[in-house]
Amino acid sequence: MRLLLILFLLFGLPFSAEEAGEVVKKQGRVKLYREGSLSGKLLIELPEPLYVKDILKTDYGSMAFVRLSGVNKLVLMENSILYIEGIDRINFEEGKVIFQIRKRGESRGLKVRVRSVIIGVKGTRFLVSAEGDRIGIYLKEGHLSVRKMVGEFIRYRKREEEAFEEFRREVEEGIRREREEYEEFKRETEREFREFVKEFELGPGKAVMIVGSEVRDIEIPPEVEGEFKLLDMF
Repeated sequence: MRLLLILFLLFGLPFSAEEAGEVVKKQGRVKLYREGSLSGKLLIELPEPLYVKDILKTDYGSMAFVRLSGVNKLVLMENSILYIEGIDRINFEEGKVIFQIRKRGESRGLKVRVRSVIIGVKGTRFLVSAEGDRIGIYLKEGHLSVRKMVGEFIRYRKREEEAFEEFRREVEEGIRREREEYEEFKRETEREFREFVKEFELGPGKAVMIVGSEVRDIEIPPEVEGEFKLLDMF
């Protein structure tokens, strides 16, 4: 409820007649907030049209299947809140959401704002999770641009970890014996594979975890791979 209050205070949320999509399927309790109402409407009959400035919220064990304008769609997972800021802009603060965005001609694509991070989308399948101070971005196919609204990211490269592991192996095998040599290698590697960037690109099959300003590459876990299949259910 606190996140809903913040959205109402920040944006005012006046009703818009501009239709942005519709909820075509659901599981469990899904609520729609419109025209500044804090009580919301429990969705019973579907499909339910969605308009610019609407807020969609799912409870525990619930999901909402949404068709956006054109051929785009998303699945809002349990305990999640989604704010439709514009036809091509979505604000996501808490929970997990899976997107399928199909590029059409020279369209501008979709912008997804997750707290202080903006994701630029054109033709892709990806999942975003936001919990505590952590934002996970998992890209199944296509390409994403990820930009920080204020300040810069500290981008750590996976090559750094791989280089450390190789060095540790050499130490264990007796190839390198001096602790001081290892510490100097670590300092040099950190300088080489850590960079400060305002924006970075993400390619197919890649994932990152953002904690504060720090960005690290991670693997896409099997459970996330399975969740992408929800996009094929409608």
